[in-house]
Amino acid sequence: MSDSTPVSSLDAGAPLVDPQLARYMAEHAAPAVCADALIRDGQGRILLVDPVYKDGWDLPGGMLEDEEPASALVRELGEELGLGVDVGRLLAVDSIPASVYGRTVLAFVYAGHLPDDQAPTALVPQDGEIRTAEFLPEGKALELLPPPLRRRLAAALAAERGSHTAVLRDGHRPPPRRRDHYALLPAPMMAATVLVTDTAGRVLVLEPTYKDHLELPGGMVEADESPTQAAARELAEELGLTVPVGRLLAVDTSSAAAGRHGRALTCMVFAAPPLSPDRAERLSFPDGEIRAAYWLDRGAAARRLPARLAARVSAGLDALAAGGVIHLERGEPAAPSAEAAVEERAAQARAAMVDRLTADGVLTDPGVRQALLAVRREVLLPRCYIRRPTAAGQPKAWQLLDGADPRDRDEWLAWIHDGDSVMVQHRGEPLDAPRRGQIVTGGGFTGMSTGMAAVVKGLQALGLTAGDRVLESGTGPGLVTAALCEILGDASVTTIEVDPHQAAAARSRLAALGYRPRVVRGDGLAGCRGELFDKILVSFAARGLPPALTAQLADGGTLLAPVTTGAVGWPAQAVVRRTGDALDAVLRPVPTGYRPGLGVDLVVAPDRMPVGPVTVHRDRPAPPEEAGFWLAVGHLVPGLVRVVGADRLTLYAPAEESCVVVRSDGDSWCVERTGPRDIWAEVESVHRRWLRAGRPDHYRLDLADPAVQRVYGGAGAHPLTWRLPRTPLLPLAAGELGTASAEPTAQ
Repeated sequence: MSDSTPVSSLDAGAPLVDPQLARYMAEHAAPAVCADALIRDGQGRILLVDPVYKDGWDLPGGMLEDEEPASALVRELGEELGLGVDVGRLLAVDSIPASVYGRTVLAFVYAGHLPDDQAPTALVPQDGEIRTAEFLPEGKALELLPPPLRRRLAAALAAERGSHTAVLRDGHRPPPRRRDHYALLPAPMMAATVLVTDTAGRVLVLEPTYKDHLELPGGMVEADESPTQAAARELAEELGLTVPVGRLLAVDTSSAAAGRHGRALTCMVFAAPPLSPDRAERLSFPDGEIRAAYWLDRGAAARRLPARLAARVSAGLDALAAGGVIHLERGEPAAPSAEAAVEERAAQARAAMVDRLTADGVLTDPGVRQALLAVRREVLLPRCYIRRPTAAGQPKAWQLLDGADPRDRDEWLAWIHDGDSVMVQHRGEPLDAPRRGQIVTGGGFTGMSTGMAAVVKGLQALGLTAGDRVLESGTGPGLVTAALCEILGDASVTTIEVDPHQAAAARSRLAALGYRPRVVRGDGLAGCRGELFDKILVSFAARGLPPALTAQLADGGTLLAPVTTGAVGWPAQAVVRRTGDALDAVLRPVPTGYRPGLGVDLVVAPDRMPVGPVTVHRDRPAPPEEAGFWLAVGHLVPGLVRVVGADRLTLYAPAEESCVVVRSDGDSWCVERTGPRDIWAEVESVHRRWLRAGRPDHYRLDLADPAVQRVYGGAGAHPLTWRLPRTPLLPLAAGELGTASAEPTAQ
């Protein structure tokens, strides 16, 4: 007989073995293998041991001898602690490369079950290898374990809550393919129940052979079917019924902590067409799982069924009569909490805001749309100031709304989802310091969100792609930060905020939503010294482009920076792109602007018109509407505030207590001038220069010398030019940050 001929062992029931293969397997090099157990007591605590032969706590278990992993685990637990356990399913497999211990190690983690799930009154080490053993809460157990074992236990805990086995390499899960990712997601168990009635309105209940109480028709949903498919299958298997499954009547949910199986459970209750008297009496039990069936009225079903199943019958019958779907939590009607109600209303308001931006043609990018729908503004804007009407000539007034107060909730939700800028901080105050209802007057806001139209246009203009490293200068409430995290992931986003209260609040609130970008307390104009970014978005307006940020723009990168004159009415945005050492920059007018940053001297419209003689003259040509012209006016005629009304244009020069009002007067334009400064003459002078330059609608920025930022527009011999002022860094107090590299406060 040759060596390749299969032979049987002396045990007639043993499998046939190839001797050549057996010799090969006996001599083949193999990794070391260990088996550990995840054991819980009746309180859900986890058993850890403190070995004498190594530092740190460990899971109970040990190395395999020439034996199966489960057998080794039983042996080790008996030798170490005198524990008898039932070895359950495999939760995790971790392969540790030879570079760690000098030999490849395979570590198995099994679910270990104590008899009746009750821990012994005392844990007594048996063989001298264990110093002590203790059942500990899950969080404490994870904290005590060394990092590699902590990662392994965390993966085993996730597998325990799901239905998979975690496969790790040195404690880390290899990046899964997309299909594997979804297959491995933890999920609750799913059951499908059918409320079967007859024409008299009675309910069908079953007596199973494997339970000690009555049940409703249905069962567990298998992995490859929908709940309705499972319901139809169970009816056929249990009762021989092939009837269409109707609409959803009720959903009963429970958490893993509340359930009896260590897993969350969702049970769906479906309707079925009422059975005729003849069909109701001809039920069969094909799979042998049902001993008998009973038709019960509502009262009898409530008495004979367990309370939770009776609640499902009651909810199902109510839904049949009134329509809708009833939500139960552990068999009890689940009234939405105030927090859940706010979240639902906020989601509706958020969707309406996004729909408005889409209908207006502002929002066109699907990725940006998805991000805006996901970012919960109510968490990032829990309080805000809202404008209140005042008498003519009185300063503007703002009142603080608190979303946590039911009295403010409706107005607060509408205001933060309106799409306009939202004021959140007055004169640098701590965000939680002002009392609800506080009134402030005369401006002085130092923290606000950006209007959504400007946010959307900025995000879309950046052209974000996977892998981009993004710097956001000016965190504010964190709305743009959260959108960037949704689009690119937390690790790709760095955000800088100069105000300590806003930086701390944004970090905390972003973390509450699951976003953990790098949040830096420092001057946004300084950026992150020594770093490069593919995209830089400045979320506040400066007088010129910050040279530090242009220096941190990577090759092929894009920088978007709002530019302001310090006055209302002249919004513009600079777009800078780097190719090698060259910077290509364009300055364009935009419909809506950003808040000016700290250090910008603001020019605002006075609360009342200047008083004095009025000079009136008529001007035949209408004031040009081209935004390129008015952008030039804002920079070449300093100190002006422009206010555009429905039937007039008003220009203020607050420093000179002057203004000009231009409005239509039939076939000509009436110009009314008040105060010593002839504003309209200066505007007309710029108009003539703009016409000679060829009516430019945008301007180039020469950044060859970042300290001398020259703007020029138009063609020919008469280009329109001016220089942007320098943007000095903020004079931060001692101990505060000037750049991110000094002391990043990363999340």
